[in-house]
Amino acid sequence: MTSQGGHTSKRWNENPFPVSAVARFSPLSGDSFSIQTPALTQALAYVDQYLTQPEVKAGKGRSAKGNVIAIVGEYGTGKTHLSVEILHRIRSQDDNSVHTFYLDAPADTFLALYRDRFFRQLDRQDVRKRVAEYYADIVAEELGESPLTENVARLLLDRQASPHDIVQRFGLRESTFQQRLQDRLKDITEHEEFGTALGLFLRPEFEAAVWEWLAGHPADTVLQERGIRKTIDDDISALEAIGVFAFLYGRQHHRFVLIVDEFEKVLSRETRSAADEGAVLAFKKLLEIFGQSRSLLVLSGLPDFMEVLPDDARQRISSLVRPTALSFDDACQYVRNALGSDSDDLTPFTDDSISYLVELAGGNARKVIRLCYHAYEASAMAGTDVTRAMVREVARQQFEVSTPDDVRSDVARILDSNGWIFEQSKRLVKKPSFVADYWVPVGEGGAGCAIQITQSVLHAPEADRLAQAAKSFQQGKANVATVLIVNGYLAEPLAEKLTTVFSRVMLYSPMRFAEDFPAAVTSFIRRLEESLNEDRLTLVESKVDQLLRQTQSVRRAVDHFQQVSPDSLELAVEEGVRRVFATIGGKTEPPSMRRLSAVAADLIRIALNEAESLAATAKSDLQNMFASSWRSTRDTPYGVTQELLLQIAVAQSLIAAIEGFRDAVVQLAAQSDRPGISDGPGMGLDVACSTYDRSYDVIRSMMGRSETLPSGELVSSEQSFVARLNSPSFAELGLRVYRAQRERDVRI
Repeated sequence: MTSQGGHTSKRWNENPFPVSAVARFSPLSGDSFSIQTPALTQALAYVDQYLTQPEVKAGKGRSAKGNVIAIVGEYGTGKTHLSVEILHRIRSQDDNSVHTFYLDAPADTFLALYRDRFFRQLDRQDVRKRVAEYYADIVAEELGESPLTENVARLLLDRQASPHDIVQRFGLRESTFQQRLQDRLKDITEHEEFGTALGLFLRPEFEAAVWEWLAGHPADTVLQERGIRKTIDDDISALEAIGVFAFLYGRQHHRFVLIVDEFEKVLSRETRSAADEGAVLAFKKLLEIFGQSRSLLVLSGLPDFMEVLPDDARQRISSLVRPTALSFDDACQYVRNALGSDSDDLTPFTDDSISYLVELAGGNARKVIRLCYHAYEASAMAGTDVTRAMVREVARQQFEVSTPDDVRSDVARILDSNGWIFEQSKRLVKKPSFVADYWVPVGEGGAGCAIQITQSVLHAPEADRLAQAAKSFQQGKANVATVLIVNGYLAEPLAEKLTTVFSRVMLYSPMRFAEDFPAAVTSFIRRLEESLNEDRLTLVESKVDQLLRQTQSVRRAVDHFQQVSPDSLELAVEEGVRRVFATIGGKTEPPSMRRLSAVAADLIRIALNEAESLAATAKSDLQNMFASSWRSTRDTPYGVTQELLLQIAVAQSLIAAIEGFRDAVVQLAAQSDRPGISDGPGMGLDVACSTYDRSYDVIRSMMGRSETLPSGELVSSEQSFVARLNSPSFAELGLRVYRAQRERDVRI
């Protein structure tokens, strides 16, 4: 099938595998390659069943059973890929009655999901058409009662005539039909205010005000006079609004499809929405609505979001799909497609190296793709086929993100800050080879927690050695907990061998270690304390000693800052946190953002996220160019390099401008909160906003007329860099923040 060793007969071209094995939705990805895994077949079967079921009479009009599909899996298993394939299957039907919305969930709330993702995709004229169809049905009901106007009623029902024109032509009382429309929409949407607003939407003098209100802004005076006073400004009202649109489309011969990827960002144990019982109940109601309104809801994410849902809510998810691991044949099919090979020749890969790569990755799609990319690079550098040793080498290089010393320092710091007594390099058994890296004693009878640290585990002998160490530490006793920290890659076939003997196996992640590690140790220590027969007083004394050590640790930190003013200390802490998180690849924002109005904070957060996405896209394109240019037979066009470097410079300048603007607005908000400092609402804010506007104009002018890239391959979406740069999130940021903060100051 492939070459089995020695030098390959083919030269290496540009690496055909993606450098970042993270699936992202792109409007241009309709022809993307897909492996027909059992999970994909199952998901598409659910979708086809939904699309082909006939419309039936149900309740308040024609409808059909909807469906709620949950795609649940761990990182890298192909959840986003399945979601995109569902989207492509639906759009391939070319059915104008199917309206699909694909949302990448924000790391926030249901309100952010509605305002920043869903509503922005709504087409104003399309919504108007849906409302007009209800109006047409009402007028047709009136005219259908007379033989003289039956034909006109049929034209209305077939959407071949305008109900507004018919009402005027026949001299009918428009106010009567408009009131009926509002009553019908209240009944359909099950919300009085939404029904009133949508009924007014057809009238030109109210259209702008209604659309503004639906976008989440306070109701205009003309709407308040007609009973619309609430604002879509929390999770519950946002979920209600999504349900209203599901009813609006689903009960008017249309299908409403909503696909939400990375749903755990909105609903998991760490999110604000999950902590709000009312929001969880509203989400359960939304699941019911999709089942009743000829709608389809697809939720894709980590298992976290399913764990948060109460049992009765999980029962409303009618279809569950779990991505399946890639097999050897699947991987061969993927490699063949990436290489563009029409034959069985997969050079520089071999049957053996692909089989080993799949085994090492445990069939995890993201890991397979990532290892393929780096193995291809290593093969090109060595000038030989990909070997098992080469796969192991790139696995270590790519997954061991921290040095062993960094991991040890983190462990010691966390143990010390929590007040736990611990020993390093503790020999728990006579054999000198079995030494615990850290030992946390519990009580005085030899109980405790043994912590072992290792680099990547890729060989069976490595796993056997660690498993034997864990068994030796425990020595058949139940009063020793064992924790294994793997700094790097843990081969899937070896994971089970280790998880069965260690109390906990953790993959070291700089982002989560400070949270996950102390939680695990605390759990084990508490369990050990409960199992001991020692005097309760001894355990209490031990706890007191631990608290004293924690207090001493905190006191040392406080003493270091005791000469610093409170304001300076707050700013220093904020800047320090931001620098640390930036260093380890994450992102954060000043805690003082809470001083801003919720609207202003969201506006700035969205703008900054979009600017960082803009920079990341340009950097990725540049990295791809560097990764392939050394093997290219042609020189990289000078214009391409110049364009990408300019994009990066512009994006970074935009990030700096938004961050500077944010800090200025935060400072002004802090001053306005302190009596005697501010001269009045808005003083200084207009200067900050106008300064941002001028900065943005300068940044935008840097691109000149370069909206057309020299190479189409560098365009990662249907929108060019300049089109994204002209987004209202940037262009209108100063004005929107000014308005939001002025409203806040007036309320204060």
